[in-house]
Amino acid sequence: MSVAKKRKGGLVGRLGRERRGQAMVAYALITALLLGTVSVVSMKFLPEMLDAYDTFTRSLYFSINAPLP
Repeated sequence: MSVAKKRKGGLVGRLGRERRGQAMVAYALITALLLGTVSVVSMKFLPEMLDAYDTFTRSLYFSINAPLP
């Protein structure tokens, strides 16, 4: 039993803890990268999408209010 206790608290125990910390760091980095990418892309395309929607509604209202059938 004493051999198992020494082994558990030694290198094997430390490796298990280090892997969990590494997984959390990797998860945090990937999440931050994805959120950053989504925010940058939305800053780029959101004004263009709103402008396209505005153009569409203006053309729709123009065609509805046209004097010719």
